[in-house]
Amino acid sequence: MFPNRLSDRLVLCLWSILWHVALPLIILYLWYRSRSEPLYITNLRERFGGGSPIPPDTIWVHAVSLGETRAADPLIRSLIDRGETILLTTITAAGRAEASKLFADDIAAKRLYLRWTPIELPWALRRFICNHKPRFGMIMEIELWPQMIAQAKRLGVPLIMAQAQYPDKSFARDQKGFGRIRARSIQGFDLILAKSQRHAERFCHFGAKNVRVTGELRFEQTIPQTQLDAADAFLETIDPKRLRICLASTAPDEDPMLIPVVQELLKNTIGPKPFIIYVPRHPKNFEETKQKLRNAGLNMAVRSRDFAADLSLLTPLPADCDGLFGDSLGEINFYYALAQSVFVGDSFNGEGSHNIIEPLRLLNSVVVGPSIWGIEYPGLEAIEDGVLIKLATPDDLLTHWRNFTPNVNNDQISNFIHNHGGATTRILKELSEHYLPSTQFQSH
Repeated sequence: MFPNRLSDRLVLCLWSILWHVALPLIILYLWYRSRSEPLYITNLRERFGGGSPIPPDTIWVHAVSLGETRAADPLIRSLIDRGETILLTTITAAGRAEASKLFADDIAAKRLYLRWTPIELPWALRRFICNHKPRFGMIMEIELWPQMIAQAKRLGVPLIMAQAQYPDKSFARDQKGFGRIRARSIQGFDLILAKSQRHAERFCHFGAKNVRVTGELRFEQTIPQTQLDAADAFLETIDPKRLRICLASTAPDEDPMLIPVVQELLKNTIGPKPFIIYVPRHPKNFEETKQKLRNAGLNMAVRSRDFAADLSLLTPLPADCDGLFGDSLGEINFYYALAQSVFVGDSFNGEGSHNIIEPLRLLNSVVVGPSIWGIEYPGLEAIEDGVLIKLATPDDLLTHWRNFTPNVNNDQISNFIHNHGGATTRILKELSEHYLPSTQFQSH
């Protein structure tokens, strides 16, 4: 149970005071972010637990941002197919925009309702739960908001953590200082469905009583066929002898490390020069990174300028085109389908890396920097199985690509993907024991 200690209740009280004091700054932050991503300032009352009425007894799924929303896709679709109605909450504009696209038909048919996650204020969270009356809440990944957990427990809403991971960095932090209340808040979850045994043991360390290992949903994410078809069409315009390299989910502090690698590859190549696909992680960095590439002398096609809505090329590429700059969201499979080798970003800057499963599912050779604490599972398993390469420095990355031979371990990658699938089935089995009706039907 949480909070069951006087010290936890006192800390929660202080936590609430701090959030109330910071509220003007939070509103200012949302306004500031809305200048580049207008969604942030829309439906503001939802941030305080409001929103249009919806039917009670929904399944509340909290997916903080873009990655978690995509990961939840196969599970949400399976629940909808069983006749359930979903209340999906996100924090970021990217997550909400992706949910609006992924579940457009379900939103229109009122099988899924989309809301902002309430701000971490006790009255906002109580208002949200009382207004929407979910049967239970399912938090994706590791979102430990103490007030959210406390209010759900107070109002009798069971909480499940699905796709649960406890990265090494978070595990170490939560053993001291304020992190301890985060760790103890884990005891507020009725069920934890962990990605791997390694993560399950960390939850148990902090007192979680009902932990199961169910795997990683991203192995079953839907890959839009339209994006694959568009990539096939675009590849017909590129010399097949050009090595196609994608740098994806990059952060602005990695650009000074990665752009020189790209420059060296382009100028010191025997035969046709590589075709570079460069895709920053966040929309707020698109313009800045695009300018850096320009300043470095790269002549790149730009998704937002040179392609139609259906990803078809508007005009032929110039002969001196160095590659493609990906300034769009929700089209990562298009970029990966163009590539033969993929570097996944936020791994040269200590941030733990991003999703490696998406490029692996398209049989790409995948490379990361030294920081992979955010993808321990399946990162460590992928390295052990020889389908992920971890490099220490950008110079190592340059050497790797200079010596790269495409399509040497496709069977290895396919076997890895097959061996780590099945998370949706395992999660539904666990939910069916206590939280889903014993008889369901295919209604859509």
